[in-house]
Amino acid sequence: MSKRITWIDTCKGIGIFLVIIGHTTLVDAPRIHIYSFHMPLFFFLSGFLFSTKGSFREFSLIKVKTLLVPYIFFAILSFLLTTHYLGMPIEIGSFFYSTIESRRNYIFYNIPLWFLTSLFLIEIIFYYLVKLIKNKYAILMVVIPVGFLSHWQLGAARGTNILPWSLDQSLYYLVFFGIGYFVRILNWLERDLKKSFLLVVPSILYIWFVLDSTVYERAWQILHLTPNIQIYLSGILWALLAISFTIYISQFLSFSPVLSYLGRNTLILMCLHLPLAINVFNTHFREGLNLENHPNILALFITIFSILLLIPVSYIMNNLFPFLLGKKFNHKLLVYNYIFKK
Repeated sequence: MSKRITWIDTCKGIGIFLVIIGHTTLVDAPRIHIYSFHMPLFFFLSGFLFSTKGSFREFSLIKVKTLLVPYIFFAILSFLLTTHYLGMPIEIGSFFYSTIESRRNYIFYNIPLWFLTSLFLIEIIFYYLVKLIKNKYAILMVVIPVGFLSHWQLGAARGTNILPWSLDQSLYYLVFFGIGYFVRILNWLERDLKKSFLLVVPSILYIWFVLDSTVYERAWQILHLTPNIQIYLSGILWALLAISFTIYISQFLSFSPVLSYLGRNTLILMCLHLPLAINVFNTHFREGLNLENHPNILALFITIFSILLLIPVSYIMNNLFPFLLGKKFNHKLLVYNYIFKK
């Protein structure tokens, strides 16, 4: 279990690095590539860790505590930070409307918060699927067409018709959540993952396709699928290849305490890198670096700065305000840290 959790933390650490750098000055080509799989990675890992332990009431209360409570807290904090750093007028009505709707790309003070409400809906939907459908293969056969309908009818992949609480995104990303759950219950990632055929082969294919994307495109053209089906299935397969590669390289990077720490604190980094870290960087440091003509180098500077700033913020929040993150407040641990680690 410790090994499994370690690689999950490392994967999340890699994922949150990609999320942050994707929100900086990175040029289009690498940004588009990152966006093709970084959110599927998080939904996949969430599905991998999914459990239906307890009654629905107990399950839903845990999800409210771990997802919706942080959503409200970070929404308020983000609104205050964004209005301060960007000099925006404090419009309470706009804040409430945007927060209650929680539509992806429309949370004007902190766009990444959509992930929390979207994941909450996925968890609730999937709980019912697992309880109602006993055959694990049948569950997979449900989430794949549901994702396609969201892609086809709602334009979820393009974000053309965002529903309240980003429901369209939840239905679309449900397939990655389901695949993550499916992989876990079949114990596909419980062996020596450095030698796993299920990771090595997709990783090699992924590297090959990255080096020559035309091979991937030509392979799909052979099937002569309708455009909507081809775009949907090719997007899923590409994301799964990238996820497999991320899991594989995490086996060799799990020694890194930094990646592991980032992985354990993805909630804080995801919710605060835009309203706090990047705003601080833009306000106090960006102009002095004079890197506007080197957007990728600037993107790396912004990302590293954001991580360095948010590491102590994460430590403070975990020790003093864990209840705002959906965690229990451990008074004894706080006293121990203060006395023996001061």
